[in-house]
Amino acid sequence: MQLSKVSEEEFNPDTSTGVDEENGNDAPPQEGVSEEVPETANNEDAVQASPPKGATCWTDERGNLKVINLMVNWPCLVFWLIIALCIIINFLLFFLVFRTAGDTGPFTVPSNEYELSDVRSIQYDSLRLARDVVQESRKNNASEGKVISEQSDTAAILMWTFEGETPEGVFGSAASIEGMKEAFDIFTDDPGFHDYCLLENPEKNPTELKCTMPITPLVMYYASSWDSEKAATVIEELKDPVKADLFNTLYLCIEQGGPYCESGANNSDVAWATQLAANISSLRGSWDMNGTLVENFTQVTELASSLMQVDSFRGYINYGFDKAFSAENPISQYSRGMISWGGPLGDRNQTSEDEIKEQDESDEEQRKKYIEKNYLTEIKKQAELKTHASINSYYFMTSLIGDEILGILTQDSLLAIISFTFVFIWILVNTRSWFLAFVGLFEIFFAIPVSWFIFSVVFQIKYFSTLNTLAIFIVAAIGADDIFIFMDAYKQSRYHLDILVDLETRMSWVYRRTGSAMAITSATTCAAFLCTLITPLPFLQSFGIFAAIVIFIDYVLVMSLFCTAVVIYHNRYDDRSNGGCCCPCGTQNPNPTENARIALERSEEEIKRDRVSEFFRNKVAKFIQVPLHRLILAVVFLTW
Repeated sequence: MQLSKVSEEEFNPDTSTGVDEENGNDAPPQEGVSEEVPETANNEDAVQASPPKGATCWTDERGNLKVINLMVNWPCLVFWLIIALCIIINFLLFFLVFRTAGDTGPFTVPSNEYELSDVRSIQYDSLRLARDVVQESRKNNASEGKVISEQSDTAAILMWTFEGETPEGVFGSAASIEGMKEAFDIFTDDPGFHDYCLLENPEKNPTELKCTMPITPLVMYYASSWDSEKAATVIEELKDPVKADLFNTLYLCIEQGGPYCESGANNSDVAWATQLAANISSLRGSWDMNGTLVENFTQVTELASSLMQVDSFRGYINYGFDKAFSAENPISQYSRGMISWGGPLGDRNQTSEDEIKEQDESDEEQRKKYIEKNYLTEIKKQAELKTHASINSYYFMTSLIGDEILGILTQDSLLAIISFTFVFIWILVNTRSWFLAFVGLFEIFFAIPVSWFIFSVVFQIKYFSTLNTLAIFIVAAIGADDIFIFMDAYKQSRYHLDILVDLETRMSWVYRRTGSAMAITSATTCAAFLCTLITPLPFLQSFGIFAAIVIFIDYVLVMSLFCTAVVIYHNRYDDRSNGGCCCPCGTQNPNPTENARIALERSEEEIKRDRVSEFFRNKVAKFIQVPLHRLILAVVFLTW
């Protein structure tokens, strides 16, 4: 008999020396038994198979792991305790996270997210805080019985983002500019939009109710009138950096007067700056998006790049052009625009906060239905890649974000079901046990809610990105891989005679062999995901932390729940049928470990392993052992 990976001379000296135990006579060595002991894999496995003797904190006097002794002696108790713990954590997650979540559920709704050090983060926070103050003031007015005019407050926004597909950028051709204009015409050309838009100063001008203009550079390109001479004058004056700096110094004095005026200002400089400001104001007065495309649209782009040098206009221009856009580089590959929707949809004088909330929800539902009925089809058509050859269009709307997220999650859930079904079938084929397949699927699935509980309740991380749901695909792959490694070690253990003393010794060997390997791979994977902490983007940080926790919990469940399931499988289902269970499923006597030991002791033929193991043992290993082959592989990989 030939024992794989284990020197028979070490583990069964009587057979290797050729002594006939029954007759006490010397016998020739049996056929197929190697008389030489390899010093590579055999010695290494011998060390793994023969743990050091003596009781320690983690092992008993025979060197077996105490945690394995616990699992072997009380497998069903340990198994159901772990299952119960996972279920309890799920209930806690539901009551502590899901039930206390707001209107958006447990997920954090995407918003304006910039780097923490970006000045736009401060600007957006300031805007958000100011908006909260205004909303609170309106609520106070309502509680005091004051009437809030209809559509006087921003209730929702729709944002268009455009990406250029040509080197000229989004404003480099009439086709691309007209393509962007079509996206806004969906709303501005609809008479019914007036009933939902944000109105322009309804309190001050109740008789002339007009929708606020979209915030977009297109108001320049579609000005109701365009004075090319004035535009050329402004461009020429601002080409000189010295004049641009002087204009920045004097502009506030011209507009505001008083403390913004320096006593030493030259009268001629003030007159020049006043004339330049008048020209700019004259041009701005016609930026209303009510005209046709300016014939010389290149001049419009050049004017916008020149105004980037003026402090008072930089913020306005910067919103609609990318960060590389400047007087030196009048090309923008990206642009964006925003349309504001007004609320409430009717004069309001509620006296309680509950009434206000109820009316806001009613307005939001009415607005969403109108958008879905009248605009959504055209919006999605504009966002298709084939709609425009020179630009790509993307949209975001607060009223639709909930449905969009739900649709994405539904689609991902279907993909997850397909993924989990495939994983389940593959685990079933690998383990040949329905019991282990179901336990493996349970372990993979429950790694997500247990990790979610640790993420949100234990670590108190409030930002849970929708991107985190993708971790389910990661754990499906890694969890199945860990199960295959564990089961492969369990199957290999039946070929090592010295560890088939009892189940405690056998499973301790399996636990050590797989635990260290999976610990290293899981640790490196967790470290890779935790590298996202260096990014300032919160949704990537959230995903990296959550994915790392999921990988760790999956490892813990494999080494506890699945390990205990293998013990139960060994006691009740192993060797009974290809399906893993043939009723009645009571404990087996003798058990599979004893049967494997007896088979090894009595076998006179070479032990045949599965085809994959034989291939790597006899083909791949022998190929790699040749120095020339290793050199060739090293060169190939380095070149690649």
